[in-house]
Amino acid sequence: MTALYRYLLTSVLLSQRYLPPTLIFLAAMAVGTTSDNGPLESSYAFCVLAMLVCTTWLTVSIVNHEDQTQRKITLVMIGDSLRVLAITVAVVLTWCVPLVAIGLVYPIVTGKHVVTAGALTVGAAAQLSAAMIGISIGLLCSRLVIPRIGIAMLTAAAAILAVLLIRWISPIRPLMTLLSNDRTSAGPLSLLTAASAAILIAALFTTRALADRKE
Repeated sequence: MTALYRYLLTSVLLSQRYLPPTLIFLAAMAVGTTSDNGPLESSYAFCVLAMLVCTTWLTVSIVNHEDQTQRKITLVMIGDSLRVLAITVAVVLTWCVPLVAIGLVYPIVTGKHVVTAGALTVGAAAQLSAAMIGISIGLLCSRLVIPRIGIAMLTAAAAILAVLLIRWISPIRPLMTLLSNDRTSAGPLSLLTAASAAILIAALFTTRALADRKE
């Protein structure tokens, strides 16, 4: 598994597929949080939105970066499609770590905020939750599930709008509401983070099942 992780990570780095979503994330940070002097949690609410879009795009790019022949070779070598998919998700999460760090630090550097350990913890948990939801959407909109790129893009855009607008469909809308409050409770935030992890696991198994039926 370690060898496959290194192979996928190196392949993604060489392909530079991570660049467009990363640049979009950085541009969103510059536009949405520069010179902000409100509550730090409110700035992190914008980071959640940027992280959601970025990780959806990033996941689709990384899952799709192998062509059909390369994927078949990888599956034969590993012998388990779920393991391959899980390691792919691990690669995406690895790239999300520096993005979360940027999302935490950039609003502090460019704005005027009261910085506390609690606010940083809340921001990190919220962005990680958004990353897991974005990865879930990306998995279900990848070539493994939706072969046509145009339909996949429209589906991903619709899914992002749905999780932002419909409160009960995912933890994203409750997270945004929670971050907009002056005091963010650790209890609800922990539940929302756990729910995001559960959604990611469900998306992982669903994508594996749908991909295996096609392959």
